Amino acid sequence: MSNEVLTTVDDRGIATLTLNRPEALNAFNADEITAFNDAMAQVTADSAVRVIVIAGNGPVFCSGADLNYLKWAGGLAHDDNMADARKYAAMGEAVYAASQPVIARVQGGAYGGGVAVAAACDVVIAERSATFAITEARYGFTPSLMVPYLLGRMGQRECRRWCLTGEAMSASEAFRIGLADIVVEDSLDDKVAAVADSILMNSPGGLAESKASIGENGYPPIDRAMIDRTLDAFAAGRCSAQAAEGADAFIAKRPPAWATEVDA
Repeated sequence: MSNEVLTTVDDRGIATLTLNRPEALNAFNADEITAFNDAMAQVTADSAVRVIVIAGNGPVFCSGADLNYLKWAGGLAHDDNMADARKYAAMGEAVYAASQPVIARVQGGAYGGGVAVAAACDVVIAERSATFAITEARYGFTPSLMVPYLLGRMGQRECRRWCLTGEAMSASEAFRIGLADIVVEDSLDDKVAAVADSILMNSPGGLAESKASIGENGYPPIDRAMIDRTLDAFAAGRCSAQAAEGADAFIAKRPPAWATEVDA
């Protein structure tokens, strides 16, 4: 298993997948995406695993996609771009579709694709000091892949606001709108353990059926057609001229061409 994602399973069946690029604030690149998908495939197929925890090594849970990676992927030929986009989208799909309950352990912050992974989880537990932001549009990209999970959590009204402004929100605000389920003042690990303990009191079959029923009866239903539409938008968006400009601007530490300064 790659060191990009560390996987442990304890004797009670709690699997922890830890994003392990702390020097890059756990930003997703091609290697980490592959490692994450491989790790999810391993733990979801293991009948001994009853709870999955998604964590991040270092000060930040996940800063989203590495813009160097997105710039590279946007330059691929169409078929290669789509194939890579499917791998990126598969992270959220695997989390959402897992028969086991999945907990996001959010410290420091979740941004861009980090929000997508957290939103796809069943329970999001965040430190009070953590921040969240859906930043794709700031850099010329689209947050389409996470929209299905965001709609289920916060509804269209809040989804519009936070996707269209790219503003950072506090953990308290994330809790208010439904993006975070629990916000803690003290030990994040203690709360994650307590929620996992509650889950372990329930039957694996009952939990799997509960998740399936919620997913089938939720609105909007996250089906293959919806995922395919978001994939098309994501792949097309990241090979656009504005995505190239956004990535170049971020890498050069300058404002993108469309950004307008507001006088104080």
